[in-house]
Amino acid sequence: MTFLNKLLSAASLLTLTFLVACGGGGGSTPPPPVAPTISTQPVNQTVLAGATATFSVTATGTAPLTYQWKKGGTAIAGATSASYTTPATVVGDSGASFTVTVTNSAGTITSSAATLTVTPVAAVLAYTDPTTGTYQLKKNAALSTATHLVLELVGPATTGCGVSATFSADTTKVTWVNVSGADPANTFVANGTAFTLGTAPQILKGKVTGNILQAAVAQKGIGSPVALNAPLLRIALDLKASLPTGTVTFSADATKCQVLDAAGTLSTITVTVGTLAAQ
Repeated sequence: MTFLNKLLSAASLLTLTFLVACGGGGGSTPPPPVAPTISTQPVNQTVLAGATATFSVTATGTAPLTYQWKKGGTAIAGATSASYTTPATVVGDSGASFTVTVTNSAGTITSSAATLTVTPVAAVLAYTDPTTGTYQLKKNAALSTATHLVLELVGPATTGCGVSATFSADTTKVTWVNVSGADPANTFVANGTAFTLGTAPQILKGKVTGNILQAAVAQKGIGSPVALNAPLLRIALDLKASLPTGTVTFSADATKCQVLDAAGTLSTITVTVGTLAAQ
């Protein structure tokens, strides 16, 4: 065998050895597909009626992954992505459960259920008059509407010439407003039926600072005190929009309520307020 033949023979042997070592020269076998798994489950959602809720899932596995959301076990048409946003909700949707099924060529997995809670939106600012106390803050039903609450301070069967009071309210839910839309801007207090204020400038003052309302009304002079068991002053609150139902914090400051009695003496009084709620 010539040197050239030996060299060619050795090269062929080397090539054959390489091909055998590398699988005979054919293409490699792809790994088997991996079934889907869920790393982040859908979570419960709470929304106000009229709002939407979004549920989402995070899944891994061999692509492509397909998704199908279900409400109460029934497939939702078109809900075929990793997240699902509901239409505008109604109270009747509250308690519904949502799941998603994730599928690929290797298998299927269904998520845990997430629950939707729909909270009603408050439409009425409700007030219950107090049943005890010498000075009481009562609702004027004739001047109030569903969302505009007019309250009157009424005293005992004695006489006096003026009164002042300080109130606080949860202004995330309600706002201090004028008693009448016809009142000048930022008036915040109106005279009741007890006092005769005379001509301007009248002693009728209202000031709002944050959640605090300070209100005062008085006759000029103390020569003609009047019966206090009548509306002494009026204040008003409006319900804010898009709020859940529930109790609204509301109170009178026991250290900052006073009456000017028939003798001209300024005395601290206790004002009893009722219960306030958004319904």
